[in-house]
Amino acid sequence: MRTIGFRSNVLFIVAAAVGLLASLGRPWYAPAATLTPEEVRIGDVHGPVESFFLRLAREFTTETGTTGWHAFSTTDTILCALVGVAVVSAFGALWPGLEQPSREILRLATFGMLGIVVVKLANTPDAAGLVERRQGAWIALGVTGIMASSASQLYSAPFARRKSGPSLNENPIVAPPRTHVFDHPAPTGASQSEPT
Repeated sequence: MRTIGFRSNVLFIVAAAVGLLASLGRPWYAPAATLTPEEVRIGDVHGPVESFFLRLAREFTTETGTTGWHAFSTTDTILCALVGVAVVSAFGALWPGLEQPSREILRLATFGMLGIVVVKLANTPDAAGLVERRQGAWIALGVTGIMASSASQLYSAPFARRKSGPSLNENPIVAPPRTHVFDHPAPTGASQSEPT
């Protein structure tokens, strides 16, 4: 099974970072929906299971709500800063001299973004009356998951080869000199008879 290449993971991280910024412009939260008189019919039972699936459908299909830029006071700024750190360190991972520290910074930044998004998904701003999630929050969860997965693959991948030759720590393998049959002397004490 083929694995995704080193440069492809960097491209995934950059594209997912752009997707996270775009998700902040989408609705993240909305107030609790009230049922219209047409939806409230005599004999209908609106239990917790029905309410859960109605709410889940609204989270993915409803376009109205408060965007991430307006719902947050400092979280959006923190996410933007982490996006910048992730993009710079992703490109730094391609540079042989900055490879190791860039991978570590990239891994921490992507897992930090994923953690923030998960917390904001679980903890809706109820004090502002925004109790339902919307598309932007789920998109952010998807793209930060992609970033964290790609950063983990970069972190566990072997370091890139340097094209300038072996480093001081590498021992080049030297092949033994080639020998031919005629290079070996005849064994001592053996009788060498001339052909007749």
